[in-house]
Amino acid sequence: MNNEAYKKHVGIGIPVLLLGGTERQTLALASVLLSGGYKVTVWCYYESDASMISELTKIGAEVLLLGLNRAEGLLSLLDKLKNLWKGMKPDIIHVQYIAPGLIPVIAAKLAGIKTIFATVHQPGRVYGWKEKLFLRTAARLCTAFFCNSKSVEESWFGDSEIFDPNRDYKKRKHFTIYNGVDIEHIEQVVNSTDRQSLKGSLGISDRPVIGVVGRLRWEKGQDILIEAMPEVVRAIPSAMLLVVGDGPDRMSLEQRAKSLELENNILWLGQKSPEEVYQLCSIMDVVVVPSRFEGFGLTAAEAMSASRPVIGSRLDGLTEVVANDVTGLLVSSGDSAALGRALIDLLSDKGKAKEMGEKGRMRVGEFFSVERFQNSVLAAYKALDT
Repeated sequence: MNNEAYKKHVGIGIPVLLLGGTERQTLALASVLLSGGYKVTVWCYYESDASMISELTKIGAEVLLLGLNRAEGLLSLLDKLKNLWKGMKPDIIHVQYIAPGLIPVIAAKLAGIKTIFATVHQPGRVYGWKEKLFLRTAARLCTAFFCNSKSVEESWFGDSEIFDPNRDYKKRKHFTIYNGVDIEHIEQVVNSTDRQSLKGSLGISDRPVIGVVGRLRWEKGQDILIEAMPEVVRAIPSAMLLVVGDGPDRMSLEQRAKSLELENNILWLGQKSPEEVYQLCSIMDVVVVPSRFEGFGLTAAEAMSASRPVIGSRLDGLTEVVANDVTGLLVSSGDSAALGRALIDLLSDKGKAKEMGEKGRMRVGEFFSVERFQNSVLAAYKALDT
């Protein structure tokens, strides 16, 4: 496609391009916009990971790494983004609203960008009044503000509405557009994985497997799962937990697991690519998302796409993704005893776990498919672009 054929030029602004859920949804957003005929440039203000940059460039997005120094302060960020966007004149700026989200919105406004979109990915309940004031200010400056779940939208704005491509919106400026999951691709990877060989390579051939995927940080709740494991192991001695991901809490988590004598029941697999995560998902009997807060729950939706039952915290977006007692089980966040009982329940009843996994696959197809995400995003751009 040559430049003349592009509908419009969309600039996506994001503070970091690392290996997180927001970055992966940025990849999904860029892919959808490119499929709709837009030219897409992603501006990363600070840190980045080479593999994420590679994924973006592979689909046809341009990536510009600003490499700014956080120590220079927010006024410097504001000035540089304003001048950059004023010079390059993108038609639309879409801000991934991660701190400092308000600054890029103001920069786009000062640069004369007429259409400004933003997406927030985390619930407002975990932030203070200043952050809520900043976001609501940003929302007033934006053409439209998107949230990745109804609970996120309600936590910031007080009410929610899933964007409907068939409706004509006049005054409303904030909406929910659920994240999209590429079900067919995940199924393809899972079905093409030699499960027996993979389990054998990990030394867990005949063992029931629990999986947890995510950055090893307090908010992701891996410590809660580790506290639940002794009860699980007492009931099912061969149970094995695969911890996928890395982060600042890894050392303390490993030390706690050792103090609980769980060395023979946990494998620390470190950071993995999405493809490797899907392969590992194929050998997981149950996937756990024990977060203390979770805007959407991409890991849960991806596990459900692989027909795996999910045990998650009963909070935020997870209550919209996981249907309790249908596609998995929801337990109170922080309740390791309840989490342990739920794990024993599903590991002990393979028929129940299999049925939940199959219903989970159907639920993702109905509500969280990449096709639905694509239709909603492109319709929103068409309807709301000034």
